[in-house]
Amino acid sequence: MDEIRIEDKAIRRLKRKIVIQENMNLKTRSKSDKEMIEWIKKQIEEEVQCYSNQ
Repeated sequence: MDEIRIEDKAIRRLKRKIVIQENMNLKTRSKSDKEMIEWIKKQIEEEVQCYSNQ
């Protein structure tokens, strides 16, 4: 089986982006829960895409 490697730096960057966006959204209420879920999924997909292109 292939081992999946996860880069700690990428995880920290992703977590930071998500927390900042969540905090901003709590103040502004600009996105619904569903929209936030979609935004988070998109961020994860982008990070995976960047990682897989290396």
